[in-house]
Amino acid sequence: MRRRRRRTSKPSPGTPSGSPIAPWATCLWRRFRKSETAVTTTPGTEIRQPEDPLAAHLAATVIGQHDAVDAVSRAVRIARAGLGHHDRPLSVLLFAGPTGVGKTSMVRALAGALRAGPEDYCRIDMSALAQEHYAASFSGAPPGYSGSKESTTLFDKSRIEGDPYTPGIVLFDEVEKAHPVVIRALLHVLDNGVLRLSSGAGTIEFRNCHVILTTNLGSRRSVARRPWWRCRSPDDAIGKAIESFFDPEFLNRIDEVVRFAAIDRGAAQQIVDLELGRITQVLAKRYVHIDFDDSLVGYLVEQGFDPRYGARALRRSIRRHLLPAIADAVDAIAATRRDPGALHVVVDSGQTIACRPSHPCPPTTVGPEQAAQKFLVTPMEGK
Repeated sequence: MRRRRRRTSKPSPGTPSGSPIAPWATCLWRRFRKSETAVTTTPGTEIRQPEDPLAAHLAATVIGQHDAVDAVSRAVRIARAGLGHHDRPLSVLLFAGPTGVGKTSMVRALAGALRAGPEDYCRIDMSALAQEHYAASFSGAPPGYSGSKESTTLFDKSRIEGDPYTPGIVLFDEVEKAHPVVIRALLHVLDNGVLRLSSGAGTIEFRNCHVILTTNLGSRRSVARRPWWRCRSPDDAIGKAIESFFDPEFLNRIDEVVRFAAIDRGAAQQIVDLELGRITQVLAKRYVHIDFDDSLVGYLVEQGFDPRYGARALRRSIRRHLLPAIADAVDAIAATRRDPGALHVVVDSGQTIACRPSHPCPPTTVGPEQAAQKFLVTPMEGK
């Protein structure tokens, strides 16, 4: 008698390779892939692909800070792997560097990657706690004082007490400007991840939270122009300023000091490109297409680049030289009751910026009130 050959099915695309697979296993595998696609609208093969690295997202937002991007992404990877201490915050980072180099932008980009959006983090302005009597707003009023029963603090628990999948983010901005009493109260948070309220009503957990502090100490010396025989590394100036200002017990509770370098002209051009892209998106919501001449980026960098002030000086240059010309062109479209068209921004021979229509816009039946409302920029949309 002839032996019947055992029928086996060939593995379908996306199925595990190896030994022959039974038909019922192949059927279940196909149903599983279809259910994944139906529920998540994403094919199962794409779900198994590795996620994009966090460093790429941060580098696309914060320009010219490769070392800082690597340090932040490294701290997040350690926290995701659960290799940190469970009785401390997930990470304690001190951002040090000049003004306008992207320290706050890094926090916003991190919140956009780990939480619901770039504004989903708790920011504490430490310059508002420069006086000793303001320390009560940090840990609450003690018993017997006004507000002790309410236990009101500056912290938003929903953005601090996160979970392992959506960790909280808290920013202590310009920590060197706070009163020493506030700095001493912060030591317990950095060491144990818990802030005990002065009223004794409870605690605030920081153990599922990334704690980030910023400082501008040593930034003036790091960007100051000196003779070549007296030049020092910017990291040396910042490091010495931090060590001379903060106590050793405070520095010993920081996981890493992340240094931000002053931006150069290459980074300044990329920042201007990002700002021009933002302007393009804002005008696209009002059905206006705008394109910029190639020489515009170099002109704006030449007018506003200053390593002492960073990206904020570039934004002031854009606001002073570019935005008035665009605003006049948009107002002219709304006043003449014309359909939105295309605008072209160029730099004239007289080193002035001009915004001209790319093609004539035909008249329309839209009324003046409707046309004005169509191009109205609200305060929230203009930010």
